[in-house]
Amino acid sequence: MMADECQPGDSVLKEDAPCEHCGIFTLGGNIPIQGAWRDIAYTPVRDNIWSVSEGIYRSIFLKGRKGVVAFDTLTTPGTARAYAASVGRVFPRNPIHTIVYSHDHLDHTGYAEDMAPEAHIIAHELCDKVVRRRQSDGQLAATETFVDERKAFNIDGVDFELIYPGPTHGDGNIAAYFPQSKLLFMVDTVIPGVGYTFFPDWHLAPYVPVMKRLLSLDWDLFVPGHFWITDRQGFIDNLAYYDRMADIAQQAIFDDLDPNNFAEVQKYTEMNLRSEFGELFRFQEYCAMNLSRYMQHYLTGGWGIEGNWQPDTTPL
Repeated sequence: MMADECQPGDSVLKEDAPCEHCGIFTLGGNIPIQGAWRDIAYTPVRDNIWSVSEGIYRSIFLKGRKGVVAFDTLTTPGTARAYAASVGRVFPRNPIHTIVYSHDHLDHTGYAEDMAPEAHIIAHELCDKVVRRRQSDGQLAATETFVDERKAFNIDGVDFELIYPGPTHGDGNIAAYFPQSKLLFMVDTVIPGVGYTFFPDWHLAPYVPVMKRLLSLDWDLFVPGHFWITDRQGFIDNLAYYDRMADIAQQAIFDDLDPNNFAEVQKYTEMNLRSEFGELFRFQEYCAMNLSRYMQHYLTGGWGIEGNWQPDTTPL
């Protein structure tokens, strides 16, 4: 079989080259970027919790008595294999026996079949419903789901709690809470700096209120799904940015700014936001996109039921 004849589900190509899982791509043949190796940095964070990152994406894993509980799979088949190799370098006698999905998006949870195909997979039911319906090549369905806001786990001597605070990003996006370590991990929500691009698949109306619920928990260290680790104050400051962006977006509409005229949105951003937010990471790249997206939210009315649902904002 030639490389350009590779089909989803094939495991071997001519000369033993691997046939990469293709996610939801439909063009035939291998996609080189899918198999590219990523150098993964790994570092101890606190107690038995370690963090991994290739520079943009970040996740965590924990050592149990006999194996490892890993969160997410990272971005591609090649990155998933590099993630697994990093775990193996830290704990060479402890295989990955459990994977916890943060949410349904392929760039975080798309390649369990490459990382640890026999692993037990845990996800919120909302996430798993999307995974099963999508049937993406390389993304395995969960073997265990939960439906409540909070569920405590003890797996191989590892204790943690999974929390679904409400709609934030994607489907079934959960936080992992480690009470004994006073650490919180959550993907594609709070990150250092401004939001990335135009907030794809973010539920803007409930986002800040449900994220603030997590402040009722006792933690002082936050591990995000992108970039570097921050603390409780960094978490609070980031949510304040989104609160402020919501107000500024409405003011921009009152000022007759057209969100579809990106050149004008960039000018408005420079004139009205740089003094307040100009020192934030990636301000120059993405702040104008953030503003445009928030303006569209107010002009269009949000994203249907999930974008306008009034969330439970009581402490967790």
